[in-house]
Amino acid sequence: MNQTFDIHRFALVIKLDFFERGKNYLLIAAILLVLLLAMMLPITTSSKPVGFYEALHYMAIFMVMLFATTFYTGSAMTHYSAFPTSISSLMLPASNLEKFLSALFYNLVFIIPFLILFFQLHYATIDAANAQFPAKSYKYPYMKPDLAVYFCFAYLMLHSILFLGSIYFSKRSYVKTAAFIVIAVLIVFTTHIMLSGYLAHYPSRINTLPLAGWQIWYFDGQNIVAGINELHITHPEGAYRAIQGFTALFIVSFWYMAYLRLKEKEV
Repeated sequence: MNQTFDIHRFALVIKLDFFERGKNYLLIAAILLVLLLAMMLPITTSSKPVGFYEALHYMAIFMVMLFATTFYTGSAMTHYSAFPTSISSLMLPASNLEKFLSALFYNLVFIIPFLILFFQLHYATIDAANAQFPAKSYKYPYMKPDLAVYFCFAYLMLHSILFLGSIYFSKRSYVKTAAFIVIAVLIVFTTHIMLSGYLAHYPSRINTLPLAGWQIWYFDGQNIVAGINELHITHPEGAYRAIQGFTALFIVSFWYMAYLRLKEKEV
């Protein structure tokens, strides 16, 4: 098969993928949309602050944005790796790049709008809820900007790993990739917490995430109210940009490895 990229043939591959898997894509999207709305709209139904409704926004990050959407990405390229669809899919008269870009296209078309929708709902529903409260009463806060940026990069990193796993493993790709992610996260977070505690001389409390800034508290004895010494340690602008560049390179690298794995499958 000619491996030269052809835009017309690429459009045909996209159309074929939609006809074969479009209904599943749309069904998953509809289910996730309902779940997202069910968890983020209740905050607008009360005329006074409700902690549970506020917590639902952050629960939606894990239950819908991180957990539920992974079921989609986990099957993004399984038709090229798992029987019985792998043989017919690999024999499709299109180049490896066209097949890969078609799968990546549908993956991004699905996960990026959900990321945008989550933040639009987050800001819009909090604004609507706060508008119902008296002027000097408690107002729901937005997600902190640094946490929002961190979540966006973590979200794309997670999906890039699952995208590779969907073509790398021939059987039970989602389970095997999820197991790898859980083990990797446990190792990274455990190492980070132990190292940050050691470097900060074991403070009374520390709030930090891998590759993120630190919030450190030193209490006077066990008294949390009096004698608090709170420190905020953030990355310099140059280091912060370097971390973002590393994360972007990480994502692109996993996409590229998925492309190489597809080439190996076809051989």
